[in-house]
Amino acid sequence: MKRKYTDGNTTPSLTNDNDDDDSGVHDAAATAEKALSIIPKRDKNHTTPVIILPQGPQKTLGSTRANKIQQTYRIQCWAHTKSGIRCSSMVSSREGEPVPIPYCDVHLKSGDGALKVVRHPIAGKCLVARYDLPAKYRIAFWGKRGKCQTCDKEDRAISYYPPDKVTGRNRNVDGTNKVNNYNGVLNPGGTGDLIQYAACPGPNERQNMRSTFQYFGIRNGSIGGLEFITLEQIPKNTQLCHWYGSGWWNDRGIKRIDVGTRKYPAPSRQNKTFKRLTES
Repeated sequence: MKRKYTDGNTTPSLTNDNDDDDSGVHDAAATAEKALSIIPKRDKNHTTPVIILPQGPQKTLGSTRANKIQQTYRIQCWAHTKSGIRCSSMVSSREGEPVPIPYCDVHLKSGDGALKVVRHPIAGKCLVARYDLPAKYRIAFWGKRGKCQTCDKEDRAISYYPPDKVTGRNRNVDGTNKVNNYNGVLNPGGTGDLIQYAACPGPNERQNMRSTFQYFGIRNGSIGGLEFITLEQIPKNTQLCHWYGSGWWNDRGIKRIDVGTRKYPAPSRQNKTFKRLTES
């Protein structure tokens, strides 16, 4: 981007119509020096604000069901660095799946730098926004595929419904979710997944992100993932919360409580003027 000067020009003139006139060159140089001298000096304490943009939705794979040819495509890593820069790495299929977990190998281990895990006085840890996040920001939960643990053990797993190996989607022809292809659970333990630390909102709070039922991976693969999307703008240091389901609490005999703190608030249900940007 060109810097704009106070006289309205985008660049000072450094040329003269008369190339034989040395004074013209000196005058032009003096003009340029004067123009540069009025540019405000950079404040050492000034930092450019980080703007996080939502990633694009998953592309629809070509129609190849007639000949059963499986297609795959590369996708740009969804994650940002901790300094707020979108990762430029491209992610390819790891196990022959049509749509890979949209994190490069580095961010599979470290997680999305636009988020961070912090201490929580009750839950132990929680997930918050490192920067202001926009609505429709996409985050991938991922884990190792395996069997479901019993409820008496710590459990952060999510049921796994692998996407169609041709279309890459989890939808039936009529548009409903495909739920007859259960393939174990995705256990994030020992991985770099961050959504495992996202809290469930309490009785006086609401979720600000949800799953889309778009899974990543392949049936009987070693790893898999699930897409989550933010439902509203999430300010810096605000918790990311999603609904676990009433059965999760009942099965474990745990009383559901509010999770927001003064330092890391959770979205409140009491905001009657709230309107999700995704509905507009």
